[in-house]
Amino acid sequence: MASSLLKRAGRAAALNTMGNWFGLVGGLVSIVVIARMLTPADFGIFGMALVTFAIPEILSTGSLNQCLIQRRDLRPGHINSVFIQSLLLASIFFVGVLVAAPFVAARFSSPELVPILRVFSVVLFIGALSSVPSALLQRDLKYRQITIVDISGTVVAAVVGIALALYLQNSWALVGMEIARRTVRLFAFLWFARWRPSLRSSWAETAELTRFNAANVTSRLVQTVSASIPRILVGGILGAPALGLFNMSMRLREQAVSMLVSPMAAVTLPVAAQAQDDMALMQKAFEGAIRLTALIAYPAFIGAAVIAPVAVPLMFGLQWSAGVPIIQVALLMGLRAPTTSFNSGILIGMGRPVVIMRISIVTLIATTGLVVMAINFGLMAVMLALFLAQFLTWVMGAMAVKSAIGFSIRRQAAAGSTALLASIIMGTLVWLTPFVIPGAWSEVVKLFALLLVGVTSYLASLALLSPEVTRRFGCAAVLLSRGRSQDAMRMALGVAS
Repeated sequence: MASSLLKRAGRAAALNTMGNWFGLVGGLVSIVVIARMLTPADFGIFGMALVTFAIPEILSTGSLNQCLIQRRDLRPGHINSVFIQSLLLASIFFVGVLVAAPFVAARFSSPELVPILRVFSVVLFIGALSSVPSALLQRDLKYRQITIVDISGTVVAAVVGIALALYLQNSWALVGMEIARRTVRLFAFLWFARWRPSLRSSWAETAELTRFNAANVTSRLVQTVSASIPRILVGGILGAPALGLFNMSMRLREQAVSMLVSPMAAVTLPVAAQAQDDMALMQKAFEGAIRLTALIAYPAFIGAAVIAPVAVPLMFGLQWSAGVPIIQVALLMGLRAPTTSFNSGILIGMGRPVVIMRISIVTLIATTGLVVMAINFGLMAVMLALFLAQFLTWVMGAMAVKSAIGFSIRRQAAAGSTALLASIIMGTLVWLTPFVIPGAWSEVVKLFALLLVGVTSYLASLALLSPEVTRRFGCAAVLLSRGRSQDAMRMALGVAS
């Protein structure tokens, strides 16, 4: 059973990696093109809409479906119950947004936000219809289909977003882009899952999901509030341009996490749910997953932060130059991802959503307090406050995982230590490079020189610090190039054949 599960998980992670990498490249290309046509204020207006819908989406679609992945004895009544609850909540919030739109716009001092909120509210129903089929595909580790869904959504969204940006030259381009992405994903999920909506369920089947859903929904709600508070304060106090810079920096970090970490983290929940009785397997897979993501993510985040002063104005335009320090801090915040992105999946898979809820509440309190104290000192102070709050989250999550599967905090930290040290060496060398290259070089040439120094110095540092790790992942790369994705993932995770 363990071998079969790891094979399926390896294949799922490899497929998810492909989809996420394509999604990142496609998303980054579209954002680069659109950012050169729009302003930070346009992104700020759209960011206000996203903040408004954050809590409604979490309550109606973003957390109810996880019980379908975690539950062992899943029946059609359970599936239908989740759909009914999602649809009902989506309808309530849809009406609420239509009514409250003028008040929300007044709070942000942005009257142009009213029609955007009312049009964008259609995503609530799209999410209600998407939540069940997406969960069913994840439950069965059908990541080939999920990869196709992600790629299709990315391509269509990019085309629609760029076309609208050329024609409209305002934040409506971002609205249309996001609605297009979600619509394509909805129809693709319905097609691959072969699921059709039904209202046939019972109170007993709904009650069986209540305890898990209550804790899980509360956790996700608290996490969403915690993520929304900085955006609300930045938008309401510092204004739309500052919120645009903030959202751009966080989006770049989130897209990097989606490409570098999420492919492994996404399969954690279904794997943990199916391996709840095998702690040795859980620990081995968890440690290998941290090591793998750290080897890729640490150099990416540190390297991107170091080259940001050259890369950001070159890619997004000079109007984004003021956001360079903000983007650098956001990227460095991503360093926590290789050791924390798996915690939620493990704890939910082990049936402990209450633990996540408690961690989320403490994080919310810490985030709110730190941001409130920092907001009057500017956007950079807010970013540093969030950096500190996320360190607290890591400590609590590490302690919870130790309690759940017996995986010590020391082992969690040590799993990525080699990659972190090699990345710090690489970052230092890249930072020093501009002082020795000719000032007459163009910005494009400078960027390529920095990238070359970064890649070569990281690989050399890694080979010196840990020849065995370098050998293992070199073998994994060869296997992957030959199309043997399952064997490559198992080699990377350190699981014997």
